[in-house]
Amino acid sequence: MKRYGFGLIGLGVMGQEMADLLNAHPRFCVIAGFDPTHPKVPFPLLADAAAVVNHPEVDAVYTATPPRVHESIMRLAATAKKPILCEKPLAHTISSARTCRDLAATSGIAAAVNFHFATRDASQRMERVIKSGALGKLTRVHLRARFQQWPRSWQSGAGAWLAEPEEGGFTREVVSHYVFLANRLFGPGELQQTATKRGGNGTETHLKAEIAYGALPFTLDAAIGGDRDDDIRFAVTGEKGEIAIVDWQKLEYAGDAGPALPPTAHLDALADMLDGKPHRLATLDEGTRVVELIEAMLD
Repeated sequence: MKRYGFGLIGLGVMGQEMADLLNAHPRFCVIAGFDPTHPKVPFPLLADAAAVVNHPEVDAVYTATPPRVHESIMRLAATAKKPILCEKPLAHTISSARTCRDLAATSGIAAAVNFHFATRDASQRMERVIKSGALGKLTRVHLRARFQQWPRSWQSGAGAWLAEPEEGGFTREVVSHYVFLANRLFGPGELQQTATKRGGNGTETHLKAEIAYGALPFTLDAAIGGDRDDDIRFAVTGEKGEIAIVDWQKLEYAGDAGPALPPTAHLDALADMLDGKPHRLATLDEGTRVVELIEAMLD
């Protein structure tokens, strides 16, 4: 089977973590990267993003830059006809997300957004339980999220953009994951109401919202002011029971949710995408729908 060479653009926490994961997987290797801060990494750093995308040994691109840069990198990948995995959110505005989606579609490149709930063990098993009917008629979906601070302590080196209203805030960075998951589970949602409180720099400190999936309500309650970096619970309630994902990967369910997935499931799906096979990674259509809902919440 072909081993794909990756070019990485943006080498903060997420970019370097992805580099390690790619190099540990038998189907991938990192060829080169670019980051304006020139971090120490075990692969060549090139002069700019274009040099990475156009490197002859780079088969595919991963970008973990701030969201405002995604469109320009998508344009480079589309021009070079190279597949791309884009970190979420797909973009920082609805128009830019739609442009990214259209660039990939017009060029014909394989493209996905890096929402881990597309393939994560807890979300896959949750989907299995919901589709089995074990919960009975669904009555409510609820997300509660609390953050000790924003940006979180481990994000301190990511740059000021995470704390600023143009691209940052916990709604785009964290709530978007759960909006994606709700859309994946129940189909496209429609925003019913939203209320935000903002701090001195304009970024949200509290968010309450409701999204309707037909007759099924999804209520969201997120705020800064918790006891730890991530205190998150996403729960789906039915007439016969409830299932929840706690702190990203712990599944709470009284019944049998089936066997666990292998830890390589996400990158296995990436290999499937590059091989031209069906895969479960988040499409750019899905990524655009998430941006549409998130930006409407923040409007």
